[in-house]
Amino acid sequence: MSAPPRRELPEFLDTPGQDPRELRGLLNDIRRTNRRFGGRRLILGYLRRFLPALPERPLRLLDVATASADIPCAIASWARTSALALRITALDVSADILAHAGRDTARFPEITLMRGDARALPFPDQVFDVVICGLALHHFTFADGVSVLREIDRVTRGAFVVNDVVRSWAAYAGAWLDTRLLTRNRLSRHDGPVSVLRSFTADELRKMAGLAGISHAALHRHPVFRVALVRAPSGDRV
Repeated sequence: MSAPPRRELPEFLDTPGQDPRELRGLLNDIRRTNRRFGGRRLILGYLRRFLPALPERPLRLLDVATASADIPCAIASWARTSALALRITALDVSADILAHAGRDTARFPEITLMRGDARALPFPDQVFDVVICGLALHHFTFADGVSVLREIDRVTRGAFVVNDVVRSWAAYAGAWLDTRLLTRNRLSRHDGPVSVLRSFTADELRKMAGLAGISHAALHRHPVFRVALVRAPSGDRV
């Protein structure tokens, strides 16, 4: 069996009332994961490919379930060096997490933090040029994940990138080792392996996208057990 059964286990990241210092450590470990294992490179790589088909006016970008907003910060830094005008909305359901994100985004006025539910995004249809969602889909049930994908499809003018870890025994072993060797944070040591057990296989993600009514999107595998559901601005597969 290449993948363990999916399990709906609670994660500390989703549980309000955590010790602020421990929560900060957990968010820092998520940032480290994105930095060291390709989450930032993945998103920036797709944005570079999208640019020729995107409008020249300031781009409107939404990050769904942003956590500490490390990906929006990375995008904003890249946009500054590229002389690219953009406005980023970084949305999360947790007020505690957004309080931490506020510290990290303070130097980026182009990032606006907002509290909201990914299953019912508080925006009109087709208001964003690009919507991204990273390492977040596994925090939802299968049915709620379909709702999240449907909402992402609704609020974008065309382009989106939804990436997450793929559930497998190898990914589980990697998460367990990472959180034993590279962190002492109690929350991270629990949530890392559990995140893999909660995540979806590529076939499950394809089924979710189909149930959400998403067309003209492609599923791409990436290193370190990542998969991305992607649609380019033109609506074509990438």
